[in-house]
Amino acid sequence: MSGTTEENQALPSAHLLTGGNSLEQLPEIVDRLGAQKALLVVGPGCAAPAERVRNLLGGRSTGSFTDTVAHVPSWEVNLAVASAQEVHADSVIAIGGGSAAGYAKIVALALGLPWIALPVTLSGAEMTSRYFVTTGRGKESGQSQRCAARAVVRDPELLDATPVRVLVSSGMAAVGACLEILAGTVSVPAEAASTALRVLWETLPLLVRNPVDRELRERALEGAALAGAALEAAGPGPAQLVAEDLGATHRIDHGSLIACLAPHVAAGTDLAGRVPAAETTREFAASLGLPVDLGSVCPPFDAEALVARLAGRPDLDGHVAVDSLRLLLKEAMQ
Repeated sequence: MSGTTEENQALPSAHLLTGGNSLEQLPEIVDRLGAQKALLVVGPGCAAPAERVRNLLGGRSTGSFTDTVAHVPSWEVNLAVASAQEVHADSVIAIGGGSAAGYAKIVALALGLPWIALPVTLSGAEMTSRYFVTTGRGKESGQSQRCAARAVVRDPELLDATPVRVLVSSGMAAVGACLEILAGTVSVPAEAASTALRVLWETLPLLVRNPVDRELRERALEGAALAGAALEAAGPGPAQLVAEDLGATHRIDHGSLIACLAPHVAAGTDLAGRVPAAETTREFAASLGLPVDLGSVCPPFDAEALVARLAGRPDLDGHVAVDSLRLLLKEAMQ
């Protein structure tokens, strides 16, 4: 399901809003898009912010799709596309984390609609144009200009109902993306990744202790957005690809897998000056209450079969470094 060469060229810049009460500007953004019938794609636990969005938009909210599932199963996302067609939606608003954004991207891709992201987690997925679906063959991905969000509203109040475990797990996914860039597994300028890593490394442990702090939330959201932008420029690294595959195959939380894999990616990376504390990545993940041993979250699997599966996926052509994958899996499975 990979995008065409034309689709993958210069993505449009998203309209970004950050800070308290930024959600109040959503009607203005919708008007700017010329949208009159927005379909709300609502992630798990997001009923309250979705109701707030409905109240803000009034008649410009035309329906909701609430059956979002992790890893974006193809049969479920087809229902989301059908829901948008049924209500004649002219835009999509995703309220949630990576799963809600994933559904919105596919609806936008299938129907050519603009979409707006209201993130309630710290993965940074809303900043990328890469999309995923899980089919009978496993996880498939692609990249398309039509999957780029037209606007992102990062309001810290949207995180009110997000469990701390979800915040830190999604944040760890963003940390992992930054570490892969800084470790040199992908070749892009590292300034955004370095800044994002420093912000998330500082704010995530503090959020564990004080998850309602609005300033901490705002900084963490900004760090996640920087990480997402860096991932958009870099493309996926080995840990990202392994976590995507294992997560879809075994229904495992992406952030937990990254917490187990990232320490091995970062083993040779000098973090001095890049993070505000001297912990290793393993210690950092453990301090957030995340697992750090792959065997504790994932059943046994054939590493060579996984490498072959990733290397053989046409949607990942040019993104799979087989030797790096083998080394990562060897170290993570010890």
